[in-house]
Amino acid sequence: MTFFNATLILGTLAAVVPIALHLLARREPQRVVFPGVQFLRPKLSSQRSRLRIRRWWLLALRVLAVIALAVALARPHIDSALSSTWWTVGLMGLTGVGFLVLASVAVVRGMGRSLAIGVAVAGLVALLASLFLGTRTWATSGELSAGNSQPVAIALLIDNGPSSMRLLANSNRTSTSRLEQAVREAAAVIERLPEGSRLAVLDRSATPIGFALDAASARLRLAQMKPLANPLPVQERMDAAIELLRSSDLPGKQLVVVSDWNAASWKPSAQTPAMQPDDVAISMLQVDASENGDAEALAKSSINRFLSIPKLVDAAPAPGVSIPISVSVGLDSSASEDPSFNVTVQLSLYERDPSLPVIRDGELVLPRLRGVDRASVSVGSRSQADVVLTLPPLNLGTHHAVIELVGDDAFAWDDRRFLTINVPVPPRVLLVGEDADERRLLGSALTAPKAPDDDGAGFRVAGVAYSDLSAVDWQLIDAVAMIDPPIQVDAASQAIVSGGGLSKGSVDQLIELSRRGGGVVMMLGPSTEVLGVAKTGARESVEDAMGRLLPRLVRSWRVPSPGTFWEERLPSHPILRPLTLLDDQPPWSAFPVNRYWQTEPNAEAGWQTLIQYAGTPHPAIVARTIESEEPLGNSGRVAVLTTPLPALTAATRSWNQLFSAADAWPAFVTWRGLMQWATGVSDQATTVLVGATAVVPESDAANQTNGRVTSAEENAVGTGEPSVRLYPPMAETSELDGELAIREVDVAERGGVFPETNEVGTTFLRGPDYWGGYSTNLDPVWSQDERVTESEMDQRFGAEQWMPSDSGERLSIQGRVGGSPPVSLHGPMMLLAVVVFLAEQLLSNRFYRTSGAAA
Repeated sequence: MTFFNATLILGTLAAVVPIALHLLARREPQRVVFPGVQFLRPKLSSQRSRLRIRRWWLLALRVLAVIALAVALARPHIDSALSSTWWTVGLMGLTGVGFLVLASVAVVRGMGRSLAIGVAVAGLVALLASLFLGTRTWATSGELSAGNSQPVAIALLIDNGPSSMRLLANSNRTSTSRLEQAVREAAAVIERLPEGSRLAVLDRSATPIGFALDAASARLRLAQMKPLANPLPVQERMDAAIELLRSSDLPGKQLVVVSDWNAASWKPSAQTPAMQPDDVAISMLQVDASENGDAEALAKSSINRFLSIPKLVDAAPAPGVSIPISVSVGLDSSASEDPSFNVTVQLSLYERDPSLPVIRDGELVLPRLRGVDRASVSVGSRSQADVVLTLPPLNLGTHHAVIELVGDDAFAWDDRRFLTINVPVPPRVLLVGEDADERRLLGSALTAPKAPDDDGAGFRVAGVAYSDLSAVDWQLIDAVAMIDPPIQVDAASQAIVSGGGLSKGSVDQLIELSRRGGGVVMMLGPSTEVLGVAKTGARESVEDAMGRLLPRLVRSWRVPSPGTFWEERLPSHPILRPLTLLDDQPPWSAFPVNRYWQTEPNAEAGWQTLIQYAGTPHPAIVARTIESEEPLGNSGRVAVLTTPLPALTAATRSWNQLFSAADAWPAFVTWRGLMQWATGVSDQATTVLVGATAVVPESDAANQTNGRVTSAEENAVGTGEPSVRLYPPMAETSELDGELAIREVDVAERGGVFPETNEVGTTFLRGPDYWGGYSTNLDPVWSQDERVTESEMDQRFGAEQWMPSDSGERLSIQGRVGGSPPVSLHGPMMLLAVVVFLAEQLLSNRFYRTSGAAA
């Protein structure tokens, strides 16, 4: 047995207090003889015997209550391997007490002196045996306390996730980060290690771990630690540390996790099975601000203003058009009062300078960052306010912007949000339909706010009738949209039938367009025909489904009034992503659909249902990609709407009211999303969270020669210079005295894919005729400083499998040996103290009441 607060054992000396009071309180009664007393003497002798026994039991309970309370406060722990022995000790002690109680009852009831003595002797023997066995077990058991002088194998895991960058206000009006405090606490643990111990220091990075050569190298490792924006899961690093500790030949093994218990680090792993290593002791050293004595400084350090991830509704904005950006400002505070602040948000834009960034005299020189917009908003605690900022009209190419809060607070990483916008070369879109007004409406919706024939429009739009398709040069088309195409499909084979409708040659041209990386959007309507009767649920081969432009058509479906409406099924798809970025969600029930084509898309052929009709499994929009026939070519895209847009002609007006109903912005946004996806301009992911994959354009849209964009790969070959240089984010790296790792990359060979997103900030890509990059932002979950509780830690590790601590100087360095975890007796001893105290109260009340009656 071990007492983690051994000094409190001295509290057992207080047991002499009730003994002294008992002896001092005894007074000899005054003897007064009355004539009738001689008849009461036998009764009085019996009553005295009962009172004497009760008096001794009352004294024993008072002494035991004091001892039990002192032992409980000393936090006794036993080795779980010896738990059965301690159970035996406890049972023997209870047996001895039970025999003594029986002996007392025998004396009080006059059952015979010999019986009472025999039972009392048996009780004393049981108590002495329990005392002997307990003392022997205590003396021979191993130490579990912080005073263990035996060497141990110990691993210090420093939680240097994003929350470790939060500042803590000190009583001297200075501030330190949680990571700095964690390093100090870990250093205190190192100072207290027994001689001969083996030590490993690790963090949440992917750096391989091993035992340090000495304490000095371990301290150097601590001094080099920095906050990580994209750390590995805590459990993964704990598993690695446990495996390392098991490789040591020292019997004592302990893992110490120094963490602030931030919920973003611990809660995602709380759903995994509890970690209960039998041979490694786990201690959790919590880094907190509670030790600061300055209440005002503490309240200030608990306030954090933060920005949400910026929202850009148009994934591919048009050149020369102002770009609105929406962002939310929030305030997280644990202060007792409800603070409210006036917050200023500033939008800045990096100037597009082809000669920057560059290294000069060992320092990184970035392009000039100039402010372009600013707004102020009032925000209260645990609330958010929306702000809309505007970027000025931008030219073709990639542009980097920064949105930041003016002023400082406890957490700097969420005060700045980084944004990269790509203004692409306007893709060439062909709208095919019989009605010129419908073509004009869809073209205007696509290029708004500019006209389709404006040189600054985001799309180059052309329109033709179906009779003029033979004159189209398909090599100049990036995507085509077919409005109510006159296609005849054989019901049995689902093949396109040449006849009065669209010729098979034109359909082959559409298939060829998709196979070379183009996009095809088909909006089926009354002109589409199915020849014959198609069977519902008929099976078809994947090869046949992949070789066709359309999913399997069944029949035209009429819906009685008031009709049905769209229901989003895959909102994460790039086509529907612009809708999810809006604050208001589409009220699809206000846009009824009365007729549509029933289709059965083959999921094995790659078809995805994005929108379906409410209450039915019938798809409204399906889409799939087609692999390019060229090794490095882009994938083609095919999307099919089973009801036509915009449905404004006499033949199509009865099909739906998606465009004709009042305030038809959902269909407007969906149409733009369709064509942005079909042309590939929404493929780029230039603003991502840390850890996500960024996708940048393979060509710089700003560099055009006779209308042709020169790729980075062609530029590198033509100039003989390195392709592109990558300059990682520098904002936080320079603050932490880090080294900037600039390297050469081949954008075209990568396909524009960059997984290097572990740092917060703007990554610049600069090369001959190429200027671009991407932005990475911290996950908004780190803006909330929510902590996990001890009960949640119990669920993760098991209630008796870990030990909490709030100081490196008071941390128990124990080292678990042979799979014997310590078992706390604090709870049982406190319960015993309460039970003994209640028994003492009960017996004392009966004693004094009986004494008063006897008097």
